[in-house]
Amino acid sequence: MNEFDFDLDHLDFDTAAANTAAQQQLADQAAAAAAALPDEDDCAGGACKI
Repeated sequence: MNEFDFDLDHLDFDTAAANTAAQQQLADQAAAAAAALPDEDDCAGGACKI
């Protein structure tokens, strides 16, 4: 077998795509939850904290 011959038959692309979509949905939910929190010190992301 040549080093450039790849056997991709054993890979499960459908499951990988579903897992990626689920992770993206969780990340979107976390970002929405973080955006809903009040910014009590008016320093976005801690930029003014030294």
